[in-house]
Amino acid sequence: MIDAALRAVPEAERMPTAVVISPGPGDDGSDAEGALSTLSPESVAVISADHSSWQSSAGTLVTFGLSPAADVRADDVDVSIDGTTFSLRARGEVRRVSLRVLGEHLATSALAAIAVALAHGVTLDNAVEALESLRGAGPGRMERIDRSDGVTIIDDAAGSEPQSTAAALKALAQVGIARRTVAVLGELTVDGDGDDHAAAHDRIGRLIVRLNVKKLVVVGHDARHIHNAAGLEGSWDGESVLVDTVDEAYDLLREELQPEDVVLVKASKHAGFSTLAHRLGEAIP
Repeated sequence: MIDAALRAVPEAERMPTAVVISPGPGDDGSDAEGALSTLSPESVAVISADHSSWQSSAGTLVTFGLSPAADVRADDVDVSIDGTTFSLRARGEVRRVSLRVLGEHLATSALAAIAVALAHGVTLDNAVEALESLRGAGPGRMERIDRSDGVTIIDDAAGSEPQSTAAALKALAQVGIARRTVAVLGELTVDGDGDDHAAAHDRIGRLIVRLNVKKLVVVGHDARHIHNAAGLEGSWDGESVLVDTVDEAYDLLREELQPEDVVLVKASKHAGFSTLAHRLGEAIP
């Protein structure tokens, strides 16, 4: 997104002087604060508004996010199967932005990219136009695959951290509000010991039920706590299924998917889930 937003700037002016920092929940920010303290006065620090109190040696500090206090912020975010729209507010101006990417979390990424672009002399209109032209956020990042029978597959297998998984599930619930939603999840990428690992999977399993995702397929023994937690939260009668392998998940869904279903495939890119997403995108019984 940053690359797209900077294309209006001549190559000679495109200098690597910006750092974007957006730590997630549970991150104490120590590494980020260390990086901010070493920036040159010519640098630009673009920071999540949740951490706007951080100090930086950069000459310019810009905040972004959904907070009213953010320098570059979004209001009235709307997520649908066609994309994500929001009202952009920056430098006293307002623009309605329509992105083709899916998810509020990617709208926040767009805000960071716009902040970088503005700091490098790109006009607001040019930055918005560049981001609106993007067809997606990259392979395996809320990548939409449409089947001829109306099934939509969302390939988000580029990573499986708890924060990004929760954001992807929220997006699934939003884009599939009038359709049957299906989540296919593998093991999460979790820092910490066994208790942290189990707790993170437990939270995701319960979130799935609370978001009213209609079908859950959990792949692999190491992800079983997602399936178990969904059951404890109220999932029943086959709404949540635990399988051992990606191939088993494929065989199950190939038979069970219905026209107009929306399917999120989310796990580590090293576990073959992106391949699963594309196989499902081609698998019409």
